[in-house]
Amino acid sequence: MFSGIVQEYSKSVSKETKSYGISLSVGVSKKFTKGLKKGDSIAVNGVCLTVKRFNPEKVFFDVIHESLKLTNLDYLNLKVPVNLERSLKLGDEIGGHLVSGHIHAKGKVISFNKAKENLLKIELPSSISNFILKKGYVAINGISLTVVKVTKKSFVISIIPETLKNTNLKYVNEGDLLNIEADQQTVTIVETLKKLRQ
Repeated sequence: MFSGIVQEYSKSVSKETKSYGISLSVGVSKKFTKGLKKGDSIAVNGVCLTVKRFNPEKVFFDVIHESLKLTNLDYLNLKVPVNLERSLKLGDEIGGHLVSGHIHAKGKVISFNKAKENLLKIELPSSISNFILKKGYVAINGISLTVVKVTKKSFVISIIPETLKNTNLKYVNEGDLLNIEADQQTVTIVETLKKLRQ
């Protein structure tokens, strides 16, 4: 599990096509790898990946075709950083909301108005429309955020300057695909109610 609070973002990303998908390497700080072990989980743009191997300044992952299909990792622009968060440990403070690292859908950026208020408008995939609620939580590229507006075809989140400064959202442009993970508590409640009505 993760908290949706990005610990750092990497500007050093490379990938290599493999029969199973891609081999992904991500440059990190020495502080980020302190205490890291092979097999640990790291959220990369919100996608829970398993550490294959690492050195003090780089971590390597295998990403299978199914993960590529469901996320934006197959569309990585290697000039754009990826958000990184190590998994929570028992007793860690949860500054955002509980995030599983299992992406529900990809959403296309409709607009990003960086003015008095940074408003990011994202296409709402029909598969998750029941789970995105005004004032509810959502994780975008692994970042815990609050929804400020929802329509049938889109939703809007407001990005505070600190989040914009410390994540890859500052590189986002119209048409980009973002990873969306709906709040798991909301998903559970909605799905339970749906079963009770059947």
